[in-house]
Amino acid sequence: MDQLDDELLQLADAGTVRYSDLAKKTGEPLSTVHMRMKKLEREGLIRHYKGEIDWKKAGFPITAYIFITIDVDLLKKIRKSQDELLEELLGVVYVRDGSLITGDADILIKVIARSSEHLKELLLGHIDSKAGVVRTRTALALD
Repeated sequence: MDQLDDELLQLADAGTVRYSDLAKKTGEPLSTVHMRMKKLEREGLIRHYKGEIDWKKAGFPITAYIFITIDVDLLKKIRKSQDELLEELLGVVYVRDGSLITGDADILIKVIARSSEHLKELLLGHIDSKAGVVRTRTALALD
């Protein structure tokens, strides 16, 4: 990886994916940008492209971050790893992102919701009910 690869990754991460726009922003020929982007995709540095959605405009005004504490012993008993639990949580429709974390909680997920009732339904029906989840703490985003 060199400086051009790094710049292309930064631009792609910021949402610029048209090769002509990337060439213009980097000052490189279109053929060079095309070749480099294909190389970055082949090497797995770029896994996929996705659109950036304004969820508030789409009817989801609530963004919440949920800190999840898990029972590791229970997960061992049911032969489920923390990674598998995280994958289950990421499979819930309104969960937008998640990570295993250190500190007081074990998992942090980001969710979107249509209303406080919808958030309650997500928490009680789809997150708290997962085997291994012991406790959740929810923080609402203010923006």
